[in-house]
Amino acid sequence: MTAAAHDDYQLPAGFERCSKLDPVRNAVSALDRVRAVVEILVSPGGCPWDERQTNRTLLKNLLEETYEYVDTVETDDREGMREELGDMLMQSVYQAAVCEKDADDPFTLDEVCDRLVDKLITRHPQVFAPDDAPQPDHEDSAEDVLATWNAMKQKEKHRSSVIEGISHAQGALPRAAKIVHRAAKVRDGALLDEAMGPLLPGAAQEAPLSPEDCADQILTIIRRADAAGIDMESALRNRLREIEQRLVAIETGSPSKD
Repeated sequence: MTAAAHDDYQLPAGFERCSKLDPVRNAVSALDRVRAVVEILVSPGGCPWDERQTNRTLLKNLLEETYEYVDTVETDDREGMREELGDMLMQSVYQAAVCEKDADDPFTLDEVCDRLVDKLITRHPQVFAPDDAPQPDHEDSAEDVLATWNAMKQKEKHRSSVIEGISHAQGALPRAAKIVHRAAKVRDGALLDEAMGPLLPGAAQEAPLSPEDCADQILTIIRRADAAGIDMESALRNRLREIEQRLVAIETGSPSKD
């Protein structure tokens, strides 16, 4: 839980007598202090640069801060995690502050938080079962919990395809990983085998790889592609389109475009 405003937080030295910071000083929690200072920055009389930002212009910063946090986690940099996790929080609060000022469809961070709470509750029915509900005869495994989460997610979003909702804005490699991961869970991998079979015969029967072996193979392919003048990002995106078309065709029973 975030700390209350009557904790030992003090404004940075030299800023104690700034009246603009009264909302920060009087905030009811640590999280509200963040919201208060961001609101000051994006409002008239605040920071000219911050005030003119949009949800789109902030995306680059959001991605950069996310990758920087990933780096601190992977290198066990606890001090770096403290800072980068704060930067990620700032980006979330910043995005919400911009959304609140939208002329056509404004919404607040409170609405975002409430939706998140609802999602966390409804996607964990095994945790938040009614007090008078019959007790289960076994404890769910982590795999069972993940299956329930995915089933609830697909139901809530009314998805008709296993690949629906996968962002096209991300890089080709993480998008490929997402498509493969989702499709591999359908019919014990048979859907993925059917979609990829004509393109990558025997791919599903390859020997198990260690993380190092897998990374080395990817680097080798990238090196060969670079030497051949092949744009790997473009090549992978084009191949993904073929696989996506085949997946949808198989799911809907429509003829593929082979």
